Amino acid sequence: MSKLDMSRREKQKLETRRHIQSVAKSHIAEFGYEKTTMRALSKAAEVGLGTISLHFKDKKSLLLASFYEEIEEVVRRAIDGAEELRTLREQLLHIVMGLFRYYADNTQYSRAVLKEALFAGGEWGAILDEQISKNGARVTEFFEKAQLRGELQIDRDPAAMTMVYWSIYINCLVNGLKQESFNPDVQMRKLTPLIDSIL
Repeated sequence: MSKLDMSRREKQKLETRRHIQSVAKSHIAEFGYEKTTMRALSKAAEVGLGTISLHFKDKKSLLLASFYEEIEEVVRRAIDGAEELRTLREQLLHIVMGLFRYYADNTQYSRAVLKEALFAGGEWGAILDEQISKNGARVTEFFEKAQLRGELQIDRDPAAMTMVYWSIYINCLVNGLKQESFNPDVQMRKLTPLIDSIL
């Protein structure tokens, strides 16, 4: 088999995977996680159950893999965009707003996925913990650089401040997802004074 054929096969495999994920996201948003079955996804995506199984071992793996890939890109863009801002406060608020916009655009799906992701164990628990740790380390760098600029007291522990920052974010995220519709501006108004209180 030529490299070109292999490349085509890999490309088609990736397209099929993304198609399944897209259909699953829409289906879960419309019907809920519990009412979404692999058989229903197979029918909606117009692929066989075996094809779905080649990509995902079960419904939970499909949900968590899709969320992992999507949120990784959302967080990356938010953090990369924050690097261009001048103050730590602006950077921290920018990151959260980027995340809140994602959840506002995907509220129904997010409610389902967060229930599973927050308490995931096993392989997916480890993968998601690693993702949180990696992104947390990038945020810690913002606190460290703010200390070097003299913007933040040198005796503050950047890693501890990152944990407090994420805790505030999670609190406001859950609060927002409990509302009928997720309004990023409302949640930012709740979050901003809390962020100000730790800076």
